[in-house]
Amino acid sequence: MRIDLHIHTAASGDGELSPQEVVRLAKESSLRAIAVTDHDSVAAVEEALFWGERQGVEVVPACEFSTGYGGKWLHVLGYFLDIHHPAVEKWCQEAERLRRENVDEQIARLRAAGLYLEKERVLADGPQPMPICYSMAIFADGRNDGNPLVNQYKALEKGAIRFCLDWIATGRPYSAAVHLPAAPEVIGLIAGCGGVPVLAHPAATLGTGHDGLIGELAGCGLAGVEAFTTWHTAEQEDHYWRLCGRYGLIATCGSDFHGKNKPHVRIGQVRNNGYETVELLKDAWRKQAGR
Repeated sequence: MRIDLHIHTAASGDGELSPQEVVRLAKESSLRAIAVTDHDSVAAVEEALFWGERQGVEVVPACEFSTGYGGKWLHVLGYFLDIHHPAVEKWCQEAERLRRENVDEQIARLRAAGLYLEKERVLADGPQPMPICYSMAIFADGRNDGNPLVNQYKALEKGAIRFCLDWIATGRPYSAAVHLPAAPEVIGLIAGCGGVPVLAHPAATLGTGHDGLIGELAGCGLAGVEAFTTWHTAEQEDHYWRLCGRYGLIATCGSDFHGKNKPHVRIGQVRNNGYETVELLKDAWRKQAGR
């Protein structure tokens, strides 16, 4: 039976669908299990668990944590997380506060770079926008049509996403930086709240040639790497699958579904997505908790 361990709902600053709609799509796609992994938020997990139980779809409680390490912007997934743990609640509240407070500064920085965007469009998907929301606002504003940089990306597949990763994401030239705790701290937070920490889509955030950094994070308690994802080429998937074998990590799989902000990604659109991956994560969860 197939699974998808990286799905966003409207609780993410760049998601679209309700937990009920996500579970319905998973059921229609014949998925046995999914993980709701919103950005620095667990607000949708309980509702997803409710509908998953009624639809016969196993829902893994999870969250995608924003972090950094070695000058790189990273995402770490926490699976089987205690979503009511005070440390998780505190993290999510702080992340929401920082994103809300950063909106005006980020817009000002992009406008200073000669780009047009309106705050209303940035906030169209919610009050705590992710970096892709700024990119989408720029691409939707016709005043940028004469901008050679924007036009260069419009000609590319997934151009808005690529523009975001190259210019707006944390650490990039047009980013109004938000403080991100270091990845070892986040890994410890996840483990301390009962979760299993897994590095998300490393080729997208790390780029290539940083296997040693992943080895360092494995030494800090990282339990897995999302090897199979819509972010990776087949060659990158094979590379990270082999890397997991080298470091004794679990190779996980997830589509990183968002809805309209990633119209090319469907729920369940990921290779090597057998239920045995969930069983490996459960084994790690039980071992960690001494169950």
